[in-house]
Amino acid sequence: MKVRWEDIPPEGREIALDELPPFGLHGSHGDEEQEARVVSAAKGVLVLQRTPKGIEVQGRIRTAVSLQCARCLKEFILPIVSEFEECFTLMEHAPRDEDRELLQEDMDVSFLPEGGIELRDIVEEQIWMNIPMKPLCHDGCKGLCSICGADLNCGECGCDRRHRDPRFVVLERFKPNLPHGRR
Repeated sequence: MKVRWEDIPPEGREIALDELPPFGLHGSHGDEEQEARVVSAAKGVLVLQRTPKGIEVQGRIRTAVSLQCARCLKEFILPIVSEFEECFTLMEHAPRDEDRELLQEDMDVSFLPEGGIELRDIVEEQIWMNIPMKPLCHDGCKGLCSICGADLNCGECGCDRRHRDPRFVVLERFKPNLPHGRR
């Protein structure tokens, strides 16, 4: 659903997320993402306020995403809760100075596309921003055995994982020469 600056009344506009059509997460190339899937409809509200220079969006989003654990590779559900505020500036109010120092408030501004803002993109961006780079099914996940591939969360496999790569054994002779705090 696209919203243009002109479509927002002076008192603002509130849009419940259940008014948006269902969607999936898209990756960096625009394709539907396979590793992360939205598993529950996004709930919440977006409040759009027209300002003299653009649109201010405040929102609350609740949903859940199915991910693969970075350590044990099991699929798990990550709840997403996001409260945010974002400003979209009309292009005619964009700074024209090319050699200008950016201020902190400049970092929180996006530019309003000619056709208006796509609310689905805002929701999708907030979901992506709340997914950790290395998602874990739980903080204590032990992962997989590097030798046999067994899930260490289910118990020890019996493999000797103290094995040292022979290519790095030569570095052991440098260890005694390191200062005490660097070992």
